[in-house]
Amino acid sequence: MNVTKLPQRRDTPGQFRTVQDLLSHRRPSYTEEDLTMALSEQMLRSPETVALPSTAQSFWEAHSGTGNHEASAGRATASNAVARAVLDAEALTAEEVAQVLGKNSSTVRHYKSARKLYSYSRRGHRQFFPRWQFTSQGTAIPFLAEVLAVMGEDIHPQTVSGFFLAPQADLMMDGQPQSPKRWLESGGAADIVVANARELGASL
Repeated sequence: MNVTKLPQRRDTPGQFRTVQDLLSHRRPSYTEEDLTMALSEQMLRSPETVALPSTAQSFWEAHSGTGNHEASAGRATASNAVARAVLDAEALTAEEVAQVLGKNSSTVRHYKSARKLYSYSRRGHRQFFPRWQFTSQGTAIPFLAEVLAVMGEDIHPQTVSGFFLAPQADLMMDGQPQSPKRWLESGGAADIVVANARELGASL
């Protein structure tokens, strides 16, 4: 069987070349030390993790069995900034999605409109398709459309990604909590994931 590999991301030039440029121009709430710590933590994490916005953190504390141990509000904000940058950098373009799925661009646009695939926009009208929604075999994860159907379309991209990638205490497999992505890819029942997605949408 031919397996389509997900394309590697290409580096794209940003507005700011250095951390000092960013901090001096944008004056964010976090310091260079906070950003460095957040970046270090992100690099040590599994690729299948993502930081959540504060609006969604309480949901995960209630369902994942883990708490929030950020050292400071500034560091938490820096962590979110890093997670957002990583999420964008790792996302696929519509053309890359078409290549992965072996479809044409019009089909990808139809899948997006029908919410059979998840995408979000930044920087104008550019669409980002997070790679977590694809399996290593080059298909969408099972029951993706059913889960997306009960989530609000205006939910923050990091929250959506966090939902699919964060282990949940009620998705146990071999004695370990699984993320919805791994649960569904391993043949787990979709109804519990759909129920959790509906609860998340209602809580925001």
